Amino acid sequence: METGLACFTRYGLKKTTIEDLVKPAKISKAAFYRFFPSKEALFAELLLERFPAMQRRVVERSLRATDDVREAIVRFQEELVREMEADDLIRPIILNPAELEQIIHGVPDGLRGIAALDLGAPVLEWIRDAQARGDIIEGDPEVVVWMLGFVKFLPTHQDDIDPALYPKLLNMVTNVVADGLTSAANAGKVGRPTARTSRRQAPAVRVPARKAAPDRGKKARAK
Repeated sequence: METGLACFTRYGLKKTTIEDLVKPAKISKAAFYRFFPSKEALFAELLLERFPAMQRRVVERSLRATDDVREAIVRFQEELVREMEADDLIRPIILNPAELEQIIHGVPDGLRGIAALDLGAPVLEWIRDAQARGDIIEGDPEVVVWMLGFVKFLPTHQDDIDPALYPKLLNMVTNVVADGLTSAANAGKVGRPTARTSRRQAPAVRVPARKAAPDRGKKARAK
């Protein structure tokens, strides 16, 4: 498993071969298959050890750490980026969910628990509760989850961004997403309706009353 962690974080799941795994561990391929039926099964075992802990850290340090919804959204994005920058094993799974599907199909029934690894489940619950309170704009909660996750693509392009601009860009992205999703962020701003107002009804606009036109018939009869 130690060799697997080193190989998978260095080469990725697809490029790692059984030969890469058995040589440093000083075992034969036959010995490897006594423990794991495939390299995907080994990867799944490593993921089962690490992913739930990462999930708990992100949620506990953000969504459950403050009652301020906007602040919670900012923290969630920051924690997600922090975890991605620190864990080379989990990062490909977060960026490419299809790779998780590949792993699921490559493991035996005894390791199917990996299919339950879903970072979105507790986040979806939090979003639905916030929407019910009117703290987050209305809409499909799964779309909101994706909005929260867009920031995860920044670390993958960090080498292409000016080092002086990267932290500023990260800060701006997290705050713009938080402002856009929270009703409270828009409330009270002059000339800018809140999310609720814009979706349901705009403020009434008073139109000056027209003066009644003179009745020409009455004037003619008076003559």
